[in-house]
Amino acid sequence: METFINEYDAKLDDKKRLTIRGSKFDFYHVEEFNDGTLLLRPRVLIDPNGLSKNTLNMMDKSIKNLKNGKVSKPVNLEKYLKLSNESNKV
Repeated sequence: METFINEYDAKLDDKKRLTIRGSKFDFYHVEEFNDGTLLLRPRVLIDPNGLSKNTLNMMDKSIKNLKNGKVSKPVNLEKYLKLSNESNKV
């Protein structure tokens, strides 16, 4: 469960920006609701240099195959969706 750690009033500046005080994160996913509520969720972006060369090569090959039309048949996920729905009912 999340712990409430801070509360304050804020005002948009002339460029419609809002300052987050003492933030632990640099990036946020923002959801804006029709009642004006904003929901900010922290995002941690991954440094591409943190991926191994093998992983990057595999990704490059996959993109090349996709562009060349070398793809597998679509996967039918219906049975998994049904299982998920059934487990949510319990």
